[in-house]
Amino acid sequence: MPEVLVFLFDRGGEDVVGRARTEAARALVRRLARHPAVAQVVVSTPVPDPWQGTPATVEPDPPGSWRYGARLNDLVRKYRPERLLYVSAGSAFLLGDDELDRVVTAAPCPPPYAVLNNFYSTDFALIAPPGPVADLARDNPLGIRLWQAGYTCYELPRSAATQLDIDTPGELQVLALHPDLPDGLRRVLAEIPIERARHVVRLLADPEAEVLLLGRVGGHLLRYLEMEAACRVRVVSEERGMEASGRAERGAVRSLLGILIGSPVRLVQVLSELGDGVVWDTRVLMAHLGTWPPAEERFAADLLQYDKVGHPFLRDLVRACAEAPTPFLLGGHSLVSGGMYLAAELAWLNADREVRCRPLSFPG
Repeated sequence: MPEVLVFLFDRGGEDVVGRARTEAARALVRRLARHPAVAQVVVSTPVPDPWQGTPATVEPDPPGSWRYGARLNDLVRKYRPERLLYVSAGSAFLLGDDELDRVVTAAPCPPPYAVLNNFYSTDFALIAPPGPVADLARDNPLGIRLWQAGYTCYELPRSAATQLDIDTPGELQVLALHPDLPDGLRRVLAEIPIERARHVVRLLADPEAEVLLLGRVGGHLLRYLEMEAACRVRVVSEERGMEASGRAERGAVRSLLGILIGSPVRLVQVLSELGDGVVWDTRVLMAHLGTWPPAEERFAADLLQYDKVGHPFLRDLVRACAEAPTPFLLGGHSLVSGGMYLAAELAWLNADREVRCRPLSFPG
């Protein structure tokens, strides 16, 4: 079997999300470089300094703006891999050794094929052989574009390890509760508040509780929570795939909450009455309102730091969430996907399966 070449894309950044993403990726690169089937790890980044001293070949990103698809195509032409493992920094780092080996060595059928963490919103993928991809702005639609190009596409089983992607402080609040993280990542997460995430994790193991999920909540997660969570789950799922499909860029996002909204204070009051904890992918509402603040304001909103949010409506919304009697956990898509898989796993971390609140399968 041909060896695998790894391309890892890291955007860098001095904020807590950027630093956490880089530290998670550095730990993953060290593991990948030791794998006998990995020939080389190439890191594409605008910030080479954090990658000095790692077993990676650094490819500094070109100056100015560039598109993901064009950058990936340039690197494929330069390195000519027969098998490529593409990884977005902040993903795949929770994979266990056996899971990582399964991805690296996967050969499910004759080429061309791809093994994806998520067909509809891809964060990492094994591609054999890599060919030119459409001029994508980002990696989310990579799986769909590969299928359209004739690849046989496989999706890995969904779990925290395959679905968690560091993208906002929302999922970082859950990740900070993980007992076994790389040292560098653990140090970065020491500054992240965890009490609201801890409350949500506890609710998932409480048969008397109810958790409200809002945003791009997928059916896979709901089926998982049906089996793994003891609590009731109330869901408003809308605008899945809004970024992969380009609807967000076109201003075509429509949110039920946005349509029915009154004042932000009233909205939060109503949501507080519908659950003992609220986990909210707020990017859907932002896109509906045509309000997309800079990253520092979005991240401040996720941490309920309303005094750092400039947009009046969002500032009032975040303040209402901070002052609500019900804990609100805010973030983006990764919070209500990989973040919730991880929260459910953490809820039962030290509990035997026999003591969970669920019926056992009838034998025979």
